[in-house]
Amino acid sequence: MPKLTQDRVLGLIAMALGLFIALYWAGADSETGLVEKVRGRLTVGDALAPTVAATLLASAGLWLCLSAGAARGFTRANAAFIGGILAVLFISLGLMRWGGPMIVEAITGADYRPQRDTAPWKYVGFVLGGTVMIAALIFVVEREFRWSRLIIAVGVTLFLAFFYDVPFDDLLLPPNGDV
Repeated sequence: MPKLTQDRVLGLIAMALGLFIALYWAGADSETGLVEKVRGRLTVGDALAPTVAATLLASAGLWLCLSAGAARGFTRANAAFIGGILAVLFISLGLMRWGGPMIVEAITGADYRPQRDTAPWKYVGFVLGGTVMIAALIFVVEREFRWSRLIIAVGVTLFLAFFYDVPFDDLLLPPNGDV
């Protein structure tokens, strides 16, 4: 039996997560499936992009498991690092989902839903959660806080928000479609 190394544990986690997303979550979270037939034409369904991403994640996990060399064994430090990454992801996604609407409602006094597709309000949750995610992940990896990294996180998040939002009139940035 192969030794359980850091790479193999990470690969197994990636494979499990990828398979969970591809086989359960992507289909359960969308109404249209992978492809949809609209007026006799096949169109891309809501579940296609997350399924492709999950398949790539699972494939990378498999590759990591099979190519794991003579890395050290899995330690508590490895588990703590993975736990820290997961905590950052859950916290930042929570900020993205609930922080934006709470801030907008606190500032404007109005319900968030009618404002979720009007600038600047539609960017609040995405930019808040995205900035925290990028900055915190950099902090976890580098183990030190630098203001320049926070500026990079804000810049990258704003770039992504505008890159996805500006060209498409009917696109709602995450999580605005769910609010």
